[in-house]
Amino acid sequence: MKILMLINWEIKYYETVPQNQQPSDYFCNDEPFWFFKYFNNIPNVDVCDISAPLLIKKIEKLLRFHLFQTFKVLSKLKEYDLIFIHGTNSAMLLCALKRLFKFKTPPILVVDISSFHQARKSGMVHRLARFASKCFDYLTYHTSSQIDYYSEEFPWLVKKSCFIPVGVDYDYWNKKEYIIDKENDYIICVGYRKRDWTTLINAYKKSNIQKKLYLIGNSKIQDTDPNIKVVPFVPIDRLMNYIINSSYSVIPLDNFNYSFGQLTLLQQMSVGVPIIAADVPAIRDYAKESNGVVLYEAYNVDSLCGKLCEMENLSKQEFEKMKEANTSAIKNILSEKNMSIEFEKVCELLLCFEGNMKSK
Repeated sequence: MKILMLINWEIKYYETVPQNQQPSDYFCNDEPFWFFKYFNNIPNVDVCDISAPLLIKKIEKLLRFHLFQTFKVLSKLKEYDLIFIHGTNSAMLLCALKRLFKFKTPPILVVDISSFHQARKSGMVHRLARFASKCFDYLTYHTSSQIDYYSEEFPWLVKKSCFIPVGVDYDYWNKKEYIIDKENDYIICVGYRKRDWTTLINAYKKSNIQKKLYLIGNSKIQDTDPNIKVVPFVPIDRLMNYIINSSYSVIPLDNFNYSFGQLTLLQQMSVGVPIIAADVPAIRDYAKESNGVVLYEAYNVDSLCGKLCEMENLSKQEFEKMKEANTSAIKNILSEKNMSIEFEKVCELLLCFEGNMKSK
């Protein structure tokens, strides 16, 4: 199987496997890209990212889809058995052109992270998405309730789509070396956007908890409380040290019907951090797999305050059970390997269907 993968982020290309780089952030001929290493039949994968000249990047940001990436691969499409597109912004132009000019391509599998640009129901981007998506051969998504949006706005995709939970590599995060320092006991909140910091800060103050609250990722947050420490964006290795040494984490996501914040949740689960999270669609599918994640009602100060107080009253043994539940969930359920198994099933389904169509 030869796959062309279009991804909606930039990666680095190496001759040999780099150190301290997540597998999704680099391409190297010495190993299969990202989760493809877990396929039973490991495919030959070429990866095209969204790197482009600066002027084109600015135009793409306004248009909300990637022009340059599409034109880089147009002439090579027939070399592949399958086109695997991660992010609908990377699929829009290719599929719109395919529909307009009626040219043939290998089957197109799309992973929709943002419910076609944040589940919008009107506007130019929405109209383009509706037009282009009729050329998708299959759609997958990481938040199960996205199907409600598709049923309403993209009904032609419902029968050729499925929910695949996103997974992370337990070994990748746990084989790293961390600086352990438990002298400063604190609560952590990680993220730079789409976080409900107002509810968290108000709930934290109302709870009268003595532990410090570290807000990491958004330097624009302002608060005079000496127990609230605002830390700007930090590199991932340093961030993981903050996470490992925290007492527990709060993930106060906003309530939207698409995927975001899930990797923050799963990375923290993988290293055994107990978590309080907002009960929102992006989190709900994943929280139910572990007793180490406690949910509160989104935007409800009293609900979050109550969960903070409950967490503070847990015994050491109860904390350990939460930690074990989270690491177990990543190892056995929400793993990158399990995600890859589901993706391989979809790839085989599409190739089988394509083969049957050709034989007719």
